[in-house]
Amino acid sequence: MGFASPKGGANNSKDRTLTVSVKSRQTEVVDVGRKGPSQGDMRVVNAPLYDESGTQKVGRLDLNCVATDPANKPNEKANMAECAYTYTLQNGEISAQGVSALPRALDAITGGTSKYAGVQGEVSVRTRGNTAVATFHFID
Repeated sequence: MGFASPKGGANNSKDRTLTVSVKSRQTEVVDVGRKGPSQGDMRVVNAPLYDESGTQKVGRLDLNCVATDPANKPNEKANMAECAYTYTLQNGEISAQGVSALPRALDAITGGTSKYAGVQGEVSVRTRGNTAVATFHFID
């Protein structure tokens, strides 16, 4: 998984990261207001999580996003959405949230459970085709 420990450990930044990937996901879009992208539309997702190489299943992702400024004009390239994420791993959960410029995101880690209790930092998510890669950057 490309990860040492969220707490303590060496000061090496590589030891303070965790990378997971999502290859397939179940997505539901709730279209509110006018048909097509509009403010308030919701996207609800669940998906299996895999290690960085994408070969071993390591958990699941549950997320929901609400469009705050959809890319509904020809010159707009990103959908702005307020998103909340829960990454469930073998040793606990990591929660994150923030305003994302989809299909990319850089959001705050807001907490965790068990092994991840008290974690802080940020998670960057980049999407390429049908695969999303999330990299957690933990801070003290």
